[in-house]
Amino acid sequence: MARDTEIFGLDRRKAIVTGLAAIVLVVGLVAIVGQVTSFHDMLRALRRGDESWFPVCLAGELLAYAGYIVAYRDAARVDGGPCFTLWTSTRIVAIGFGAFVAGSSAGTLGLDYWALHRAGEKPHRAARRVLALNTIEWAVLATLACVSAVVCLAGRGAAPLPMELVWLAIVPACVGAALWVSSPARAGRLSELPHEDVDLARDPRTWLRWLWHAGRAGFADAVGGVVIVRHLLARPRRHLGAVLGFPLYWAGDILTLYAALRAFGEHTAAAPLVLAYTTAYVVTALPLPAGGAGGIEAGVAFSLNAVGIALAPALLATLVYRVFTLWLPIGPALVAVSRVKALDEELPDVPHADAA
Repeated sequence: MARDTEIFGLDRRKAIVTGLAAIVLVVGLVAIVGQVTSFHDMLRALRRGDESWFPVCLAGELLAYAGYIVAYRDAARVDGGPCFTLWTSTRIVAIGFGAFVAGSSAGTLGLDYWALHRAGEKPHRAARRVLALNTIEWAVLATLACVSAVVCLAGRGAAPLPMELVWLAIVPACVGAALWVSSPARAGRLSELPHEDVDLARDPRTWLRWLWHAGRAGFADAVGGVVIVRHLLARPRRHLGAVLGFPLYWAGDILTLYAALRAFGEHTAAAPLVLAYTTAYVVTALPLPAGGAGGIEAGVAFSLNAVGIALAPALLATLVYRVFTLWLPIGPALVAVSRVKALDEELPDVPHADAA
């Protein structure tokens, strides 16, 4: 286990503390929301709960895992990247999804970077692939939100007007910016790294130069990630797993939330549900401790309330949803972590795709 600890910074004590902190945060959230609504309403919603929807929750999350694994594997090989097997991709994804409870300080992005780097990608190239993976993942969800906003504005669903307008404005703006920076006419220049290395020194006079250099390198890697996404989307048949996998991932995760709502007798149309889900999911982009416990539950519950779901069943449904998306993945993550030494030894031998 010493090698495993070296790889991921695993800390059993930290894992225990993090898990306990997550539980405390969730209990605190329930107490606070109970004051906003009423514990009587929550107990009444709990008593009328229908457990027959829980297998649908599980099926949705299994679908989400399958989609993410396929998308991760296919997106990693774009432009000559490593050709992970499905089994290798499954282990990487399992560790990443349960990283916070496993006591890893790396986080999901760090684990993705580690896997790509160990598979032979140079540091900046590995960073760009990680950014590309997250860009295509979020682009799919944002597109779903934009389409849902159009549907709601057409009168096919009820959602707050500001929520609809925000997604209608943000998504086209981001797509336009991505197309501009990744165009062949300027992508090479914008993604070029600074030619000199600047170290952070004690002299404050060097800090501004170091910040500019680091910011320029970060921007270049971000543009490089968008370029990889552009190349992926330009050849959808060649990268069908990535094109279809991430929509499958989001569909499975949203199905889990929908089934959790149905378990407590609530129902909403697809468009407002997607808008509420996407708006709340923005919270997960923040570096919240303990897997976002407490914060994400609050975001999802109040977003669901904004589209017409009563707060008490919205919170209970969110808690069930988080059991399937946050707590159940701990088991596979711990199993994968126990075998991480074998994974670490396999990655350097992973073949790379044709860079054509």
